[in-house]
Order: sequence, then structure tokens, then C-alpha cells
Amino acid sequence: DEKSTWDPSIFSKLIEENLKKETSLILLEIGVARGSTSKFTIDKLNDKILTYYGVDPYKSNYDFTDGFSYHNQDLMNNLYKFVIEKVNDPRFTLIRKKSNVAYLDFDDNSIDAIYIDGNHSYKEVIKDIKCWSPKVKQGGLIIGDDYLVFEGVRKAVNEYFLDFNEVGNTWFVKK
Repeated sequence: DEKSTWDPSIFSKLIEENLKKETSLILLEIGVARGSTSKFTIDKLNDKILTYYGVDPYKSNYDFTDGFSYHNQDLMNNLYKFVIEKVNDPRFTLIRKKSNVAYLDFDDNSIDAIYIDGNHSYKEVIKDIKCWSPKVKQGGLIIGDDYLVFEGVRKAVNEYFLDFNEVGNTWFVKK
């Protein structure tokens, strides 16, 4: 994690700034990868979190725009196990499904904040936004990563939202 350019703190920072009074938070992260954001967020927000869901299929070659996807399937299987051990918190559930299938397991208006950092292609980002936005409670946060890095992310966000905020490489909307 120390060698990564990912910032695991942005999800918790935006929650702290925009959902200050909220407790018993239900959070969801799409695209867990090595679990850095999950672990950091749970540790940072600790007693404010009721449940934290991670959604990641851990499937090799899922996203041809992202080098992380090029790991072989054995490594992805081990990574799934590694993340469960790394986060090691009873409030954490790691769902090994594609995000466009996992959203069916959640009720509308059931999540306080979501972090979209899965497949970075336009087609998949717009699908994640459309599928998961209704799951976020009114006043909740829809947050996404890699706005500056991936053209597909920029195009999907610009097309779907009339107004959104940017903090570095991250975009977000308060619903």
C-alpha cells in the first residue's frame, strides 16, 4: 500500500465533511482491490459505522482500461482472501459479485455513502452510477474516484450529473 498512488483517505474525509451528524452509517465501496480504502475508512470513522460493504468480483481482465485488472485469476482469488483478513472487522462484508449484479441485493434509499471505483470504462461507470444512485439515501453521498485519470469516468460523470464537486481526482454529489 505504501507504494500505491491511491489515496485511501478521501472516502472517509468526504463523509466527515458532509455527513457530520450522521451515525450508524451504512457505507458501500465498489472496486475494493487491495482493501486500503475499506480498512482506512473503517478505522477512521470507527464507531460511526454500522455496516461497510465492499463489492468486487476479483475477476482477472475485468477492465481493459486498468492495469490492476491484468493480474491472473489465482492472484485475484488470493487478493479476495487477503482483503477479508486485512480489514478484519465484523461490520465489513465483501461481496464477490459484479457491481451491476450486486446492486439488486440492496433496497433503494438504504446506503448513506457510496464510493465508485470499479471498472473505469464509460459503459461500466455510467451503469454503476445509474444502478447505485437510487440506493443512496436523500442527503447521502455518491462519490467516485479517478475523474482525472480515466476518460470513461469523466464522460460518465459529466453526462449523468448536471452539478458535482471535485476534490483532486475525486468527484462527488450530495443527493
